[in-house]
Amino acid sequence: MNANSSLLPARRNFLKKSLQTAGLLLGAAPQRFSIANQPSDKLLNAYYFRAHMYTMVPRQVREDMEWMADLGTDVVSVAVLEQDLFAAVENIEIICQEAERVGMQVFAVPSRWGGMFAGAPKVPSLFSVKNPQTWVLQEDGTPKISSVTGVISSVHYPETYEFFCESLAKVLKLWPIRGIMWDEPKSYGYDYSPKAVEKLGQDAPLEAHWQATADFHGRLNQFIKENYPDITTCLFEQAHKSRLIQTVAQIPYLDYLGCDGRPWYRSDGGKDESNGKNLLGAEAGEQFLKVARQNDRKTLWLIENHNLATKDIALMDQRLPEVLSHDVDQLIYYYYPRSVAEPDRAMQVIARHVKNFKG
Repeated sequence: MNANSSLLPARRNFLKKSLQTAGLLLGAAPQRFSIANQPSDKLLNAYYFRAHMYTMVPRQVREDMEWMADLGTDVVSVAVLEQDLFAAVENIEIICQEAERVGMQVFAVPSRWGGMFAGAPKVPSLFSVKNPQTWVLQEDGTPKISSVTGVISSVHYPETYEFFCESLAKVLKLWPIRGIMWDEPKSYGYDYSPKAVEKLGQDAPLEAHWQATADFHGRLNQFIKENYPDITTCLFEQAHKSRLIQTVAQIPYLDYLGCDGRPWYRSDGGKDESNGKNLLGAEAGEQFLKVARQNDRKTLWLIENHNLATKDIALMDQRLPEVLSHDVDQLIYYYYPRSVAEPDRAMQVIARHVKNFKG
């Protein structure tokens, strides 16, 4: 027996144990769902971030897809960096093939493009680095710099829009992608770049800058819908940014709108990513559901089970039934995400609950 074959039983056993804990059996004939034929309008989406983007082991991808599909997952979302468009083509192609094999579709999450969205990993944008004329500037004329990803390109430059359209077109040509997920936009702030001042004025209020960013997102969605009408468009903000709700709710050509956050109340005392970034609570994630419905958008919540403190796994277990009770149209969970000390235990909790998402 070689070293590789000796590792196979261990991985299979870990997957089987995880699913047994969730009340499922790997190897039994699972009920497969797809967006086209599922008995529910709800979508269960798995964030599959940066898995197999350099080292590629197809059998591990296959096992991952089976784990997700056995829970009734409809969509697997992959983070797509600008560099992936030339450096990970075959990797994402294999993920798409394995997802299709078990009846799931694939959404793309444009990650760190122009420094203007989240996604993974936390890296500077290649486009922004190469196009300093597009940078968002502060009032003193210096570049606005994110502490984790560097400079940000401005929505006011035609080069920025052209870059996004060209990149989207390439994504949708390279792979059988069925949706675009705009993850935590980073451009809702003041912009004193020359083009921004030319269009909005030096003393434009913050709300004018918000609207300019929302208009940019609307133009991107319009490009998608006019050229690829079957593509689903989704956008979510951070749950604690409730001041932006009304602005983002007006973005045209948007199918799903929502937020991400911890699956508990702020008052529960769990470790939050940011103060108030919680799904539960009338002043937090629940506001996004209300406004989305008022504006005829389908609702979306992303459960932030990454960077999860061990002590909060029990809290997540306690609160997930309440999260599911809010009847969102699309629920997203992270599949084995980063920075979790007990990943198997955390994913067993996720599995036990999200398998009941569609009732």
